[in-house]
Amino acid sequence: MSFWSKFGHAISPYYNVIIFAFAVFTVWVAMNLNRNKQSVDHEIYDWEATSEDLLNVDRVDRIFDSYRKINTQYTLFITLISIFPLLGMLGTVLSLLGLDLSSAEAISSAKNNFFGALTSTAWGIIFAVTFKIVNARLFADTEDLIQRHLALIKKLRKSGIAESQKQTRF
Repeated sequence: MSFWSKFGHAISPYYNVIIFAFAVFTVWVAMNLNRNKQSVDHEIYDWEATSEDLLNVDRVDRIFDSYRKINTQYTLFITLISIFPLLGMLGTVLSLLGLDLSSAEAISSAKNNFFGALTSTAWGIIFAVTFKIVNARLFADTEDLIQRHLALIKKLRKSGIAESQKQTRF
């Protein structure tokens, strides 16, 4: 059996396909988060360098919007990581629920269900660990960036500038 046929057999149950679809979505979220994190990081550094620019409404709006965007994306990324083991367990349960032990012929075919159960658990763990490593490596400073955002927003609010700047501008 070649590698690709083994790989195809390992992801063939629909619950493993769901795990892989979640993995693709998680990669997409991580890429967007990384791209937005870099642009927001530059924006905050620029703001901190010229902090007397508190009355620039467009800049204030970008700070509030970028905070919401980064915080939402990072929360989504962390949540998706925690879902992978649950998806693996769900696949295991669904696979084992499909067992038919009523005849000798059914028992011999049950090994495919056990294989599906084990691969589902394995894929859930593999993706959870992989994305935890990605989180530790690429997004270790994201929480710091969020805290810097919050400090900047607190400074803006202390100066009397709130998120309602967009609505009052028009």
